[in-house]
Amino acid sequence: MQSNKEEIPLKTHNRFLKSSVIKSAVTLLTALSLSVCLTACGGSQGDSSGNSQAPAPSGAVSSVAPEEGLLRTAVLYDITTLDVAKTTDDYMVPMNIFDRLFETRMVDGTAQILKSLCEDYSISADGLRYDFVLKSGVVFSNGSPLTASDVKYSFERLLITAAQNTDIPLEVVGGDALMKKEADSISGFEVTDDTHFSITLKAPNAGFLAELSSPAMSIVDAETMENVQGFGTDPADTIGTGPYIITEWEANDHYTLVYNDKYWGPEPSVKKLIVRVIPDPSTQNLMFQNGELDMIDLINLDSAIVQSTYKKTYADKIVTTPRVGLTYLVMNQDNEYLRDVNVRKAIGMAIDVDTIIQNLYSGDAIREYGIIPTGIWGHNDSLTGFSYDPEGANKLLSDAGYMKGQIYFELSMDSSATSDTQLLYQDISQELGKIGINAEVRTYDHASWLALRNSGRMNSFIARWGMDYNDPSNIMYTFFGSDKNSRSRSINYRNRETIARVASAPSIVNDQERMAEYQALEKKIILEDAAWIPLLEELHLYCTGERVENFIPQWAGFSDFYAADVTLK
Repeated sequence: MQSNKEEIPLKTHNRFLKSSVIKSAVTLLTALSLSVCLTACGGSQGDSSGNSQAPAPSGAVSSVAPEEGLLRTAVLYDITTLDVAKTTDDYMVPMNIFDRLFETRMVDGTAQILKSLCEDYSISADGLRYDFVLKSGVVFSNGSPLTASDVKYSFERLLITAAQNTDIPLEVVGGDALMKKEADSISGFEVTDDTHFSITLKAPNAGFLAELSSPAMSIVDAETMENVQGFGTDPADTIGTGPYIITEWEANDHYTLVYNDKYWGPEPSVKKLIVRVIPDPSTQNLMFQNGELDMIDLINLDSAIVQSTYKKTYADKIVTTPRVGLTYLVMNQDNEYLRDVNVRKAIGMAIDVDTIIQNLYSGDAIREYGIIPTGIWGHNDSLTGFSYDPEGANKLLSDAGYMKGQIYFELSMDSSATSDTQLLYQDISQELGKIGINAEVRTYDHASWLALRNSGRMNSFIARWGMDYNDPSNIMYTFFGSDKNSRSRSINYRNRETIARVASAPSIVNDQERMAEYQALEKKIILEDAAWIPLLEELHLYCTGERVENFIPQWAGFSDFYAADVTLK
């Protein structure tokens, strides 16, 4: 139920805000001047043919046409591993070279859980036992046949490695014993034959199939794993059943995926994908406009360039999707003032989220009122939360007996936060000051910030949680499913009855009843107890080039995407 993915202290993108418009304009003029200079001075050409050489930014479109079936894109940072047992972030390659039993994909604008390596399944009436049938005839890219034993091995390997993504296999009976080295295998995972197996959970979890679609549950080949040394680091040793294989990975330069001709599914339009590591967003911008990139992730660019160039010149080529997740304000109920629900409600009424969205995010965000974000099964479209009402907030505090300036707490900010995040902190601090609350922004280095938050003693902070599977438990349980979870994120929520209900909600096997319970819990936690202040969900913008016919972003709005979901002209 709980994801291992750490919540992000809002430091994951480089979009500046409208209040930085002068700096943004200078950046844009500098980039345009560089382009003109390179054109006039005969700047070096990029390698548009798809060779491994990383191109220099060019002022003129290359005359060399890219090869048929090639897709070129760029990232700011290189990956660190290809192994899902050792990362909760680097999923671009695993998503494309491995398969999972299920996949969450966008169908008619809605995220749906689809069978992938699973041909069929059934669930016992008590929600504990899952019986699966694998697709027949599926082989790994090295020709090794996929069997139920490979699936079991993939589950067990996460627990034996015990580095990352252990939470889902730990739900299986016997998972704890294996991870503690008290057993040699997961007793709740039974293999009947090459295509039939069953999984028995320790407790019912109606979101289990959604969890199985997460990149963490990628299926690897047991036979290959026993005979290679470089899995996760050497492309030749990293074998999957997915539509692509990784053929090269040059650190801090690029990696290349090519079509797997042994793939069991439909042949994709993209036959080759080159992902270049370009740390400078301005260089990515120039390369895209010069035709050296076929897709660009606009979340990496200055918002002034997005507004002035992409939303005008390339408006019909922009693809927008929610970054399925939630930006929120945490208030620690151990604080002498924040333990008062009236103070927490007043804080919710004092923050003008709509203006923040327009001024700080250029309108590229969705107002969120609850815990379950837009795009997740169980999201309540009709939920209304705190409205901007500073006068009402003042009255609430006055009626509760507080004097102006009496309430003080710290807003703790990670030192690595980007400029936009710093402005968000400052904006909220200033708005709280208008109702007489002194919320002082204090900066910590990342290690100290994380340690303080994990200790349960951080007064308040702003962060973003990105969903990695399509079920409310991914966020509800993670933050409010136990005393330990609540304390480790410095919430210290005290309503034990509600915590118990959150913990047991996944065991409700009837979907309508489970959704009703989650939505009732959401109202209790947000509207009655004001345990969290939901703020917004950012939108993720991409721009596609002339060679791209269609692009369906990953359902959760990650920058990682399925190359098979790109159609070339």
